[in-house]
Amino acid sequence: MFSNNNNNNNNSSGKHMICDLTNIKNIELLNDSTKMKELFDNICKKYNYTILNQMEHIFEPQGITILYLLSESHISIHTFPERNYAALDIYTCREYDNNDIYKEIYEYIIKEFKAEKEEPIIIDRTFTQGTVGSPETPPLSG
Repeated sequence: MFSNNNNNNNNSSGKHMICDLTNIKNIELLNDSTKMKELFDNICKKYNYTILNQMEHIFEPQGITILYLLSESHISIHTFPERNYAALDIYTCREYDNNDIYKEIYEYIIKEFKAEKEEPIIIDRTFTQGTVGSPETPPLSG
């Protein structure tokens, strides 16, 4: 499901893409943290995302979790090779006019994983009225 809510105003806090990658044929990628980081690096390079830090955990007997902390937000993945599945999350605070960049990234990911193409969820994240620190709401006190 692609969200078509174009929030081109100062309330936007970016877009968040949530992907359930299913029926993955490239099982090797699900356990290869080096290749997975290359995939993330390629995305960051192409879309000019700034990597602040990265961490990974390799599970026994299989599966990995990788988190890229970006100045724009984050990219994360949790793999389940025994189920040919991965949960991938990309959130950036960039104000894109539409979902085209995310659709492009999704197509690249599907191709690399050789996964079944399903619709990712793309959420327009927004600051809402009355959030802490806004003129309508006083800041929290310690």
